[in-house]
Amino acid sequence: MIETRAVVVRTGEGKAWVRLLEQAGGCGRCGEPGGCHAPRLTEMFRGSGRIFAVDDPFGLRLDERVRLVVDDGVPLQAAMASYGLGTVLALAGAALGVWLAPAARVDLAAATGLVLGIAATVIILFVRARRHGTSVRRLRVERVGEEAAAGCMGMGQGA
Repeated sequence: MIETRAVVVRTGEGKAWVRLLEQAGGCGRCGEPGGCHAPRLTEMFRGSGRIFAVDDPFGLRLDERVRLVVDDGVPLQAAMASYGLGTVLALAGAALGVWLAPAARVDLAAATGLVLGIAATVIILFVRARRHGTSVRRLRVERVGEEAAAGCMGMGQGA
């Protein structure tokens, strides 16, 4: 799980707006062999001062300290949805263009199919984001008192 600390700066309508308090990081062994490389993963939070709107299931108060959490697997799912789907559709579009094109226009057809595959990816991801929302179960807030985290990325010492 990827997490960082934040403070509530505004609330309302079932949402809380939180400002990051720290640059997300790891246990200090990030660059060493066997380290978790947490700062690379936590760059998604992009440093202190950034404000996020999150669902507020607790009725958070102004200036309350919280933790923002992204569950394991969410970054991989996002990468597969964007890069994986984009690559597959771009290659499929190029292959379909080559297959359907007359011999004299193969290069143009491949390029056109590639562009159409990428455009299809953008449209699919846009529709999916509009239908399901971008924050659904992606980024959640926890009160700091819950499940006190210790060590690298919230894992207990010796884990």
